[in-house]
Amino acid sequence: MKALNFNGVYTSGYIKSTWWALIVLSFLSLFTFSCKKDTITAKVTSTPVLAASSNSVVLTRDNAAKPALTLTWSAANVQGMQGSVTYFLQWDIKGNNFANAATIKLGKDTLTKAYTQEALNDMFITLPVATATAVEMRLVTATSDGSVSPFNSNVVALTVTTYSKTIPPPYSQLWMVGDATPKGWDISNATPMVQHGNDPYLFTYTGALVAGEFKIATVKDFGGAFYRPLANHPALTETAVQVSSGDPDNKWQISAAQAGNYKITLNMHTNSISIVNTDPPKAPFSQLWLLGDATPGGWSLDAVTPLIVDANDSFIFTWTGPLTTGDFKIATAKDFNAPFYRPTTNAPDLSATAVQLNAGDPDNKWHINTASTYKITLNLHTNTISIVNTVVSTPPYTALWIIGDASPGGWSLDAATPMVKSATDPFVFSWTGALVAGEFKIATAKDFGAKFYRPVTDHPALSATTVQLSAGDPDNKWIVTASAAGNYKITLNMKDLSVAVVKQ
Repeated sequence: MKALNFNGVYTSGYIKSTWWALIVLSFLSLFTFSCKKDTITAKVTSTPVLAASSNSVVLTRDNAAKPALTLTWSAANVQGMQGSVTYFLQWDIKGNNFANAATIKLGKDTLTKAYTQEALNDMFITLPVATATAVEMRLVTATSDGSVSPFNSNVVALTVTTYSKTIPPPYSQLWMVGDATPKGWDISNATPMVQHGNDPYLFTYTGALVAGEFKIATVKDFGGAFYRPLANHPALTETAVQVSSGDPDNKWQISAAQAGNYKITLNMHTNSISIVNTDPPKAPFSQLWLLGDATPGGWSLDAVTPLIVDANDSFIFTWTGPLTTGDFKIATAKDFNAPFYRPTTNAPDLSATAVQLNAGDPDNKWHINTASTYKITLNLHTNTISIVNTVVSTPPYTALWIIGDASPGGWSLDAATPMVKSATDPFVFSWTGALVAGEFKIATAKDFGAKFYRPVTDHPALSATTVQLSAGDPDNKWIVTASAAGNYKITLNMKDLSVAVVKQ
């Protein structure tokens, strides 16, 4: 088939197709040209000019609510932008070229920002206090549609002097004075307290106090003000204090029995005091004795059997030796009228751990049915006792595990760390490996309700050797501090209830 051309000449179908393709391409090129011509590129036509109401400000706490500085600027303009502009304030130390600038959002549709002294002090909180510091400020303008890169205003110089946000304490020095203190009543040579490095409102004293009185001086002058208790000679646990001069001349008192080493902390924030004896607690008795027909000395006060004070803990008393069939109790003095440590019921099972201290009736006693060698451990911290027959041919357990967050398996019973039975003594188990910071105890079964080998006090020194076997509370554990973490060998002897925790 032929087609008519624009001159009235017929062309072939191929020529016709080519002609129309050229027409379409011409149309598309015109359309493309038209689109490119209509595209508008956004550009900045007006950059803000920043101005400050002052070029130097001195800020003070007393004028915190008063006006300090007002910033104003001309509006930015971005031609071809589809969104809005937002203003940001940047500041940095003069000469830094804004390399470490702080940036604060000011908002959009605003051309001014006023600061009170407190608000400006907060903005410049990182500057040195009470020091005139030169800074530089500028505006950064950004568009919401990102059509142009953020652009800067002129730079404005400002010298600013800030104040500390922390209100200084009423006193920068304090002294303890009194015959309980190292310097006695010599006010000119009074014992200084130490101001805390991070909190100037806290003052401490750490050292010895003897029997006597004391108060805390604010000046080295008996006519000046003193920190004192609210009442004369209060209990050392009372925390309230007052600042006063003259009468009533209340003071704290240390009795002869209370003399020792103390840490005293005076808190000016709360007008309170903490007076803490830092000496290790003293056991109620320094000597104890076994008494009864089950013991080697029988009922004779002259032949009583002494218990041994633990070298690491004066509250722990032990004895290992023969007991025959009969009764016994534990004497606190060689006197039948003195108090005795006894079981809470008469002739309890030897696995019972509860102990009471009393004189007279009820005259409960422990009863030994089987003559043998026993290890007795009396714990005055918890008023508990362990009585173990050490002459047994079969160990009570054939497997033991270390458990706790100090051990490799943590507190998971499934991952508990097994100890290794000695090849020569079935009563002895050991383990060697890494312990991290945390606690541990020794399990007799993979069951938190079962008995554990534990220390006789919670968190003893790792050099302590005495252990107890118990279930439930008190849930005493050994503790490894971060500084003590490392490789250890732990050896437990079930026969004599002893442990060795030795760093390798």
